[in-house]
Amino acid sequence: MSKDSKNQISKLKHLRKGLAIYRTGRSPYWFIRLRDPIAGKYVHRSSKEESRLEAIEVAYEFADTYHSKANSDHAQKKTTSFEHYAKKLMTVQKGKSKWSDGDNKLLNRSKDGLICYFGKYDVTKINTGMVRDYLVHLDQNRSKKLAESTKAKHTIIIRKVLMMAMEDGLLNVVPVMPKQKTVDTPRHTFSDDEYKRFLKAADECAKRGDKVRGVKITGHHAKMFRFVVHTFLRPTEGELFGLKHKDIQIKGDPAHLEMNVRGGKTGGRVSITMPIAVPLYQGVVNPFDEKGPDKNGYVWMPEYPNRRTAINTARRIFNHILEKAELLDEDRKLSPYSLRHYAIQARLRGSNGKVNLHTLAKNAGTSVDQLERFYLKNMAPTKGIIENLQHKE
Repeated sequence: MSKDSKNQISKLKHLRKGLAIYRTGRSPYWFIRLRDPIAGKYVHRSSKEESRLEAIEVAYEFADTYHSKANSDHAQKKTTSFEHYAKKLMTVQKGKSKWSDGDNKLLNRSKDGLICYFGKYDVTKINTGMVRDYLVHLDQNRSKKLAESTKAKHTIIIRKVLMMAMEDGLLNVVPVMPKQKTVDTPRHTFSDDEYKRFLKAADECAKRGDKVRGVKITGHHAKMFRFVVHTFLRPTEGELFGLKHKDIQIKGDPAHLEMNVRGGKTGGRVSITMPIAVPLYQGVVNPFDEKGPDKNGYVWMPEYPNRRTAINTARRIFNHILEKAELLDEDRKLSPYSLRHYAIQARLRGSNGKVNLHTLAKNAGTSVDQLERFYLKNMAPTKGIIENLQHKE
């Protein structure tokens, strides 16, 4: 723009951050320039005033009115904002087994995280429509749409944040969250033959002393994988890899372990095992140690104080054994979790339909609904189950 242009600013007066008045050669009036932080641009208006003092007064009035209108849903106090309650939720949930780093990422993602999008809003102003708009916004920022299950995770976190505000009396009711169409993901599990091949390969790997990234596979690892099948534990930091010697009692009639599972997915629980779990556990305890094991020591892979490292190492060992057993399949990816799935299905089949579903669900830290949706639904009926169905007195 040339210096002689009538649009060039001839006078400029800064009033406060984001607000100024200026004059050009095109008009005798002062103009208002206001920064809109949400739109990320400046708004220009004529003050209709030739006097600088009058223009300043008009500018302040315009700015206050504009922000009040534009941000009517924003919190007037930080303590009523979504960001305040989101951070409060993170503080409350920190260290709990049901709260993961992934949940924190959903809140704190820099471009489209929940705090970035909803942070300035007053929690009382957030409604179903705003949440739906946010889910659309998530897809618009990506080349591939988010999975419905991932969107559901976002709405669950939003609901938890608003629940905290409701507990403080700011809300009478939490708005309904948009429903996501979710499809049950099949639980990939072992067949009986595949499980036998896996156990055989595990023993052979231990005998040879195979190494995975410098870690030698031992009988300890083979026992650990069998232990999952006879305890129904999840191979997670809160269950299998969080289990300490003080959490286990050996009991009889019939023989079993009574385990205090402190960090289960569904909360803490007392769980009992199948009989074979007893000798498997005794096999990791030194029988010649008069003092017994360190009560605060981890049962499985105790050499790793960082339990995430233990989990990742166990997964690599598991995959190595799968490869040796020729069980690697890209279409049906088996994982350490597949051992738990096999355990539950084997118990359902092995009982010939006589096991109480509520008892099994409670012991495994799941629900009858989950058993029916993911295990019973796709399980071929055994001879015993058919006889149970057709039973006559």
